[in-house]
Amino acid sequence: MRIEASFHDSARPSRWTLLLLFVLTVAPIRAQERFRRSPPFPNPLPKLALPAIRSTVLSNGLGLSVVQKENHPLVNLNLIIMAGESASPDELPGVATFTARMLDKGLLDISANRIHETIESYGGSFSAEVHQDYTIFSLSFLENYLDDALDLLSRMVREPLFNRREIDNVQRVLFYDIEYKMRDPEFIAKHVLYKILFKDHPYKKMAIDNDAFKNFNRRHLTTFYNTYYKPNNAHLILVGKLNLAAATRKISRHFSTWSRGEVKRAIMPPPKDLESTRICFVNQPKAKDTAILIGFTVPSINSADAFPLIVLNQVLGGTPNSRLFMNLRESKGYAYYAFSSVDLFKNCGLFTLRSRVRPEVSYAAIRESLREIERIVNLPIPNHELEQAKSYLIGNFPLTIHSMSSFINRISTIRAYNLSEAFWNQYYENIMLINSGTVFQTARRTLGKNAVVMIVGDIYTISDQLRDFQVEVYDPHGDLQYIINKGAVE
Repeated sequence: MRIEASFHDSARPSRWTLLLLFVLTVAPIRAQERFRRSPPFPNPLPKLALPAIRSTVLSNGLGLSVVQKENHPLVNLNLIIMAGESASPDELPGVATFTARMLDKGLLDISANRIHETIESYGGSFSAEVHQDYTIFSLSFLENYLDDALDLLSRMVREPLFNRREIDNVQRVLFYDIEYKMRDPEFIAKHVLYKILFKDHPYKKMAIDNDAFKNFNRRHLTTFYNTYYKPNNAHLILVGKLNLAAATRKISRHFSTWSRGEVKRAIMPPPKDLESTRICFVNQPKAKDTAILIGFTVPSINSADAFPLIVLNQVLGGTPNSRLFMNLRESKGYAYYAFSSVDLFKNCGLFTLRSRVRPEVSYAAIRESLREIERIVNLPIPNHELEQAKSYLIGNFPLTIHSMSSFINRISTIRAYNLSEAFWNQYYENIMLINSGTVFQTARRTLGKNAVVMIVGDIYTISDQLRDFQVEVYDPHGDLQYIINKGAVE
């Protein structure tokens, strides 16, 4: 018995043993809790090894930028004309777009079809794109055809024919292009949003109606061309194996006969802020869902708010992990999608929240969208959420310039807006320097004001949901039809 008792006494853990076991058990748990509360140190930023942009100005005033890329079989050219749709005369909206579309439609001795066949024989392609502030002509081709391609491009820029038959063809194409796009409720929403938000501003002219193209004639096109298509109002970007010296010699040989001239630039004040938030509706009978677009004007790309706005957009609605998507789709189940975007121009910018929702939850979706705006305006973004957004932007940046077209278009944006080199080679640093306070102040200045809420859907399905608002009803071309007063039901 004594032996048995002695055995049990020795097997029973002492008070000190229990204390030691408790410390050894609890300490790792507390360490794990501290680990969870403290995010790990971020990895060092990957080096952003972007090639240098070498620039010069030719004797006729044509700007030239060269990015030398070895082992690149193609030559990519972007010719920028520093006049976009905002330069179209008030009485001729769309003439900038029409003029740009005519440059590859024939020369005095070469037909439009022959131009296209020739570019294809160079292993290349040609396109024209008109923005608010500038126009880009993109030409790519195999390096072996450098001189031939430069000669063709210079002739297209210097000697457009503006043939009546081609004018008629382009009129038809542009007319039916807009007609087709008008089937898309999101396109209609943005089309009308531009007309309301930029009512007294030149950017309004980006919302081109298809009937605007009907009355253009050769005189309208040549007048616009002669006003803005000057070498001292243009910049050529070349990406290929050539260095700046070699490219300068080549470009000078083919573009030296393009004569410079005076270019008058109109002073463009920023758009006026809205006096109140406006609820605007475009009726689309029997629509199966509702498109919602909420728009704000924001500062220009040259402002100190540019990079804070990029981060702000990422937090609010840049990806499916952002606030807007997680609220409207994942949490509430209202939306098929819900995102935000920011477009920055020379004179101002446009910040939009867009979603496609079920008609019966249209009001609830608008309410939640406005709540997300109110939340980001009134409460600083938590550091962990801000760092996630910045990490995504930094990690995704190489993908945004992965293709040659996106690569050269980014350079074109920098040159068109005369941005600093920091926009090119210091993107990571510019994003990393953004903190919660900076984004908070930018949100209060830019989104803490009145907006246009555009709704496109079947008004008879959702009118009851909008009885608490005064609703302006427009047609798809942006013409006001009537107003539904607060409390009334259509």
